[in-house]
Amino acid sequence: MNTVFSALQERLRTLFGDRKVVLAGGTRLSSRVAELNQLGARHTLVLSTEDHAPLHDSEVSRWVPLGIAGGFVAVDQRRLTDLLENPPAEIRSVLDDFDPDGEALVVSTPYISTAEFAGRPVLNHRRQAWVELENKTTIDALWDELSAPRAPAVVLDLDLEALWEATQQLDRGAGVVWSGDGPEINGGANFVRRVRSREEAATAFKVLARKCDFVRVMPFLEGIPVSVHGIVFPDGTAVLRPIEMVVPRRAGSARFLYAGCASYYDPPAWIRDEMRNLARRVGEQLRSTVDYRGTFTLDGIATEDGFLPTEINTRYGGAMVCFEDALPQLPLSLVQVALVAGHDLGVSSMEFEELLVDAADGFRAGSVGANVRAVNPTEIVERPVVFTDWSCRFAHPEEAPQATLRLRPSPLGARLEVDFHAEQLPGGRPVAALTVAAFALADQEWGTNLGPLEPAIPMGEDVLTTVELGEAVTA
Repeated sequence: MNTVFSALQERLRTLFGDRKVVLAGGTRLSSRVAELNQLGARHTLVLSTEDHAPLHDSEVSRWVPLGIAGGFVAVDQRRLTDLLENPPAEIRSVLDDFDPDGEALVVSTPYISTAEFAGRPVLNHRRQAWVELENKTTIDALWDELSAPRAPAVVLDLDLEALWEATQQLDRGAGVVWSGDGPEINGGANFVRRVRSREEAATAFKVLARKCDFVRVMPFLEGIPVSVHGIVFPDGTAVLRPIEMVVPRRAGSARFLYAGCASYYDPPAWIRDEMRNLARRVGEQLRSTVDYRGTFTLDGIATEDGFLPTEINTRYGGAMVCFEDALPQLPLSLVQVALVAGHDLGVSSMEFEELLVDAADGFRAGSVGANVRAVNPTEIVERPVVFTDWSCRFAHPEEAPQATLRLRPSPLGARLEVDFHAEQLPGGRPVAALTVAAFALADQEWGTNLGPLEPAIPMGEDVLTTVELGEAVTA
């Protein structure tokens, strides 16, 4: 491990050492600044989409809050792209003051495709051929090329009658899922709808027709939504452990609620192997066909019939925070930047894989939460909670909490978050049901009004009730 760390640190220093760096948007920016400083960066300019700056050392970094955060990823990225491609005079002035010779390196968010910012290279920009692979209505061709098992699906243009006919043909009794191609960032289930009736079809069509050109129709797959990350190196693909995508269903609605990710869930070993084997093949295909480098996500459902893929995201996925937290001494997001920029990291894909998989299997984490419009808190409120009998309640003072429920201000109104305490949870189980229970408590006590939610259900496994969970914790 020490050899791998030393090699990575040395190679990253050759890229960032004694250089000025501009961080244009992104998350965990304070951590990125600290990592760059440790690698010997001369000075860092942080252009944050937020409207405020945290306390910082002016000798290490300069912070400029842009105030363009909109609460939705797609909105933030569109505004950030506009700023990178057409920087206003005040931003150009800040850049020229920070970097008068125009030699700074720029690191932006994983979504950005803009190659330069006011004449300075954006190291981690995505090529158009990579972006196009995220289209949910064309990805089935990749599964067929790799002879990968998948659910049956058809892709149609915006014709309600044709979509409804396909829905009736593909429905196995639990409805179907419509996925639009989406001209904007199609993350967080933005253009995904479950359709079980003619009424839901009409509602979904009204939403998708405004944003999409094509729609994929696929049977609804019962099981846990899961993702596995691959990281494409010059010599091969490092494949990581599965991550649960926490996606409750809205009761009586065609919509899903994307609530983040967590690494507590362990799929059955044979499904884990299926996921990781397919991810390795996908990575090699991406490398050979579009010269891909860096992280991608392979998403799908862990069903009773095994792992069935649904999409890939050709970028550093949000669930990579689980691996960042498992190995905080490794500047993982900067490794991603270096790979995308074509730099040799001095370690093999297998060495990197072993390092991350071992760390993440031994350290469980998550980033679970939802946007809330019903309330507008002016300060952070948080309470420790425990789970009992399929429900969640605030913990008594003498109890060891199993999670912390938090409500904080957000541009959309509020952000509701659940921080699970790994040491108080039995390993291997999904957190979807616990998330639904915690959100129900927030609706009851804080008026968050997320409404009735239903968790995804593990298939082919014994489901641990919250009663059993409490007994496991207190045993």
